[in-house]
Amino acid sequence: MADRNHPLIEQIVKALGNLITDEEAAVRVLEHHFHHHLIVNVGSVEHVATFARELRLRVTDAECGEVLDYIAQENLVGLTIDHVETAINERFGEDRFIEP
Repeated sequence: MADRNHPLIEQIVKALGNLITDEEAAVRVLEHHFHHHLIVNVGSVEHVATFARELRLRVTDAECGEVLDYIAQENLVGLTIDHVETAINERFGEDRFIEP
C-alpha cells in the first residue's frame, strides 16, 4: 500500500529536480520522516481566486497568496475530532463505539 503522503511527496521531490540525485531514495526518506503525519495540499491561489469570484469578492492575484498565508497562520485548516469520528464510522462502520 502506498504511503498516504506519497503523491504529494513525489510532487515535491520532482519539483526539486537536479537538487536531488536519487529521487526514489528521497521519496523513501520523506515518507519515513512523515510516516505518522498527513501532508495535505489544501489549495492554491487559483482556488482562492475562484472562490472569491463565486463569493463576488474583489481580490488581486497577490492578495490570493496572502489569503493562503493567513489560512496557514491561523490554522484554519486542520483535523478535528468530528473528522476522525466521521472517517472511522464511514470507513469501518458505526459499531466501533466502546461502552464506558
